Amino acid sequence: MAEQRYGRYYAQELMIDPDANIREQIQDALDAAERQEWHLLGVSDVLPERGVILFWDTAAPSFARRGR
Repeated sequence: MAEQRYGRYYAQELMIDPDANIREQIQDALDAAERQEWHLLGVSDVLPERGVILFWDTAAPSFARRGR
């Protein structure tokens, strides 16, 4: 997982190795983001180079709660 982040939202380019298990590669990226408490916002269509872009929210969710 790349360490470079820009603000709250982060676009991660995930290049898929066609010779490895695709589902495991995606799950590894999801697990790495979960350890950082990131939240998946969306996924791009497959890029021509067999990759996707995962869009993350790197802030903890507020669930519409506000401090008093």
